[in-house]
Amino acid sequence: MKALILIDIQNGLTHKKTLYKESIFLESVNAAIKAYRDSDSKIVFVQHNNNLLKKGSVDWEIDNRIGKQENDFVIQKVHGNAFQDTDLKNILEDSGVHSITIGGLVTHGCVKATCLGGLAAGFNVSVLKNGHTNWNKDAESIIIETEKELIKRGVLLDANKSLNELTARELGQLFPIIIQDYTDKWKDCYQTEKQIITSALSSPDIVSIDHIGSTAIPGIKAKPTVDILLQLSQQADIKKLENVFLSMGYQLNERPDNPPPHMTFVKGYSPQGFKGQAYHVHVRYKGDWDEIRFRDYLRNHDEIAKEYEALKVELAERYRNNREAYTDLKADFVKKVNKWTQK
Repeated sequence: MKALILIDIQNGLTHKKTLYKESIFLESVNAAIKAYRDSDSKIVFVQHNNNLLKKGSVDWEIDNRIGKQENDFVIQKVHGNAFQDTDLKNILEDSGVHSITIGGLVTHGCVKATCLGGLAAGFNVSVLKNGHTNWNKDAESIIIETEKELIKRGVLLDANKSLNELTARELGQLFPIIIQDYTDKWKDCYQTEKQIITSALSSPDIVSIDHIGSTAIPGIKAKPTVDILLQLSQQADIKKLENVFLSMGYQLNERPDNPPPHMTFVKGYSPQGFKGQAYHVHVRYKGDWDEIRFRDYLRNHDEIAKEYEALKVELAERYRNNREAYTDLKADFVKKVNKWTQK
């Protein structure tokens, strides 16, 4: 879960002087609010309290050009760092938030202090590109230098990129490795999604459809991603298949290294973090696939399944934000088991 935190966008500051690139700032903040609201992510407004921004005054109020809603969280602060002497950390943790994006006023003041406060509190922190500003005569250079400093300290620059534009590091921070206890809900999710997929596609195109991955192995902990292997006939219309999946809310990941037709469809991801149940549909032509043999072997060998569970838990703790390392370091175990299945 990700949260958008907006710092001190209050009348007493926004109307004090003309903000640097004011229209772009307002547009960027409102676009971020809409994106986070559409993905059911948390939005937190922070209001400063001092002699110039007295609680209850017009100057203290959030600027009405910003799309705040009544159900958004609101935090009151008296320090530059919005985490200092407030309940912000507890509110975020109670909501399951791991990554935060920060915007507002002013760049080199409360925005910077809150970014560093978020890092110190253990969150993955991004600063909203074009979503923080000030009214200083050297505003542009201050913004550039502050962003450079924050990036050196470990803060990412959130430029409202699409998922396909994000780097591996950004994806790792946005979608951390989370291991959960087994639940029958995963089996139910698979059955429901299977019905949706088979109803949407032409029956002759589908050779088989299977629940694979750790969520298909009862009793072991897993990332809560439902993996589905969809095997097609060689005559299947791939372009039509792609259009059907896109119409169902999936995104296409072209995978040149995967077996033909080199594609995986994913759902449950947004530029603001996880959104609902995550699904991966691995599309292949008919074949004898390791994933099914691996699943069946672990279903029938509880002791080996628990070894695999322990390995995943250990790797998730070490590589929470490095999905590539997490996957690569499981490979030897998977290869070993697959050799056993071929004996």
